[in-house]
Amino acid sequence: MKPVPVHLLQVTRATRPLPGQDGGLAFASNQEGHQKTCYIDRPGGEARTIADAGDRTLPEAWTDLGLLVRHDRGGSEIWQLSMVEANGALRAITTDSKAVHQSATLHPDRRRVGLGWNAGGGRDVSLGELDLATGKLEAWATPGDFWDWEDWSPDGSRAAVLKVFGAWTEAYILERGGALTRLLPQARRVNEISWTESGMLMITDAGDRDFMGLAEVDPERPDVVRRWLIDEDQDVEGYALDPTRRRLVAVVNQGIYDEVRILDLATGSAMDPLGWEEGVVLSDLTGDAGYHLGWSHDGASVFASWEHPTHPAEIYEWPSNRRWTQVSDDAWFKDLVKPTETTYRTFDGLQIHGLLYRVDSSARPAVVQFHGGPEGQSRGEFAPIVHLMNGVGVNVLRPNVRGSTGYGFRFQSLDDRTLRWDAVRDGCEAARDLKRTGTATKTAAMGGSYGGFMTLAVLVEDPDLWDAGVDIVGIADWHTFFKNMPPWRGVIRKREYGDPDGAESEFLRQISPIHRAHTITAPLLIIHGRNDPRVPLHESEQIAEKAPNAEMIVFDDEGHGVVKLANQVTANSRILAFLQDHLLGAGELDTEAQSRR
Repeated sequence: MKPVPVHLLQVTRATRPLPGQDGGLAFASNQEGHQKTCYIDRPGGEARTIADAGDRTLPEAWTDLGLLVRHDRGGSEIWQLSMVEANGALRAITTDSKAVHQSATLHPDRRRVGLGWNAGGGRDVSLGELDLATGKLEAWATPGDFWDWEDWSPDGSRAAVLKVFGAWTEAYILERGGALTRLLPQARRVNEISWTESGMLMITDAGDRDFMGLAEVDPERPDVVRRWLIDEDQDVEGYALDPTRRRLVAVVNQGIYDEVRILDLATGSAMDPLGWEEGVVLSDLTGDAGYHLGWSHDGASVFASWEHPTHPAEIYEWPSNRRWTQVSDDAWFKDLVKPTETTYRTFDGLQIHGLLYRVDSSARPAVVQFHGGPEGQSRGEFAPIVHLMNGVGVNVLRPNVRGSTGYGFRFQSLDDRTLRWDAVRDGCEAARDLKRTGTATKTAAMGGSYGGFMTLAVLVEDPDLWDAGVDIVGIADWHTFFKNMPPWRGVIRKREYGDPDGAESEFLRQISPIHRAHTITAPLLIIHGRNDPRVPLHESEQIAEKAPNAEMIVFDDEGHGVVKLANQVTANSRILAFLQDHLLGAGELDTEAQSRR
């Protein structure tokens, strides 16, 4: 295989902008191998590391005691909280090494945070407050199942919290004594609650809406929406309030790309979209779009981790449109293929949208790459492996099969529970459509997490359709998936996938690829992190044992996916070589496509 530039074998991003009081900016970057917390004092300035726990370290909040960060080990997502001392040392403020400390939210006094944690790594999450000076942790309630702390009331006496069932959620007002009052009880989904002097803001589908809008609720009348700030046929992906809580910046899904708007809360009026080059606000395992937005302390500027299909995320500022960071060299990404939106009709006539990265108009081998989730969507983010494939002359289709987000709740629900296999048939139809239209000569399936399940599922659904498969942290057996995952994750996933011990037990057995692994004829490459809390390593171990022609790579210092730069180089290099071997013969390598790299 012709050597590939290392900058396409890995992806370096600037994420989680957190403006400081002195006009500078804290952010997270994996430029030096793993995510560290960095600081930059001006646009284009030299960034310096200010917090590094030795592994993934993310900035959470500027407090009156300094910078609060969270960190884990080896991708475990067992988040711990620390304060950054003046000398750069970290002072641990959480002591339960088995508990996930999540949704930390700064109290109005700026010396405490509200949060959720599962003591001892157990099933049920407690909700309460953490004193940043002493480390004292006080539980307000342990209501059972998984919960997030969303925001404090303006006087700091109550909280807005969420009970999470995957895509479905329930919103409540929590009193210090543990009493809970339901918010919008008719809504299927409520997310990202903020509490202002005039009311409570939240993203919701209340009123049986197909899309997620931005609503305001009076806490004295918690069962109804007082007014809608955004109510359209697109999903609100996230938002962030300015320090005065009088304006907000909202991210609205416009299909492939995001639209970013500034709204005045008093009038509900929105100014023209920010007008940044086509892209998306980053959303990843560390946080959704709202997590990767930030306001300056004076409320004059908005910062976002903004990503294009042909360039990984950097941090930009509005209204100056200045770019603050340059963790990647722009010259590395010249002449990459920009995706076009495409559609195809699947087995039952449903229209499926997707992104097509096509080298040119000729028929070529193609990879069908499935997103994770399943509550996910392939959009205009930077996907390095796609450009690697294009570079050797392979087309890539990233379909949004039924069950994907971005097309309304009804479409998103078309794969729930016993409808799961219809999405798999959509995936097979993607490959057939590529061949029918003359876009593909051979086809391979690839995906991570739920996309890994999709990869295994299409390989057993129609073995003759596929020439290769790449399964990254995928689910092979739904029963062992639930059995071996941490107990707190199981309660999140049963509503979406079904109960392995309940009514869907037999169906989950039927759709588990492990039981038909022997029918897979395509060569299969399997990649997994040993510390994965979302899809246990056993899922990959058992499929590697039973699939006839499987190869497996395990990274001892990774969790759900491959995030460390050195490991990305190893994984992507092997994926590229594997797919070249099985999609392109030695004499068929597209040297012209490679020369464009």
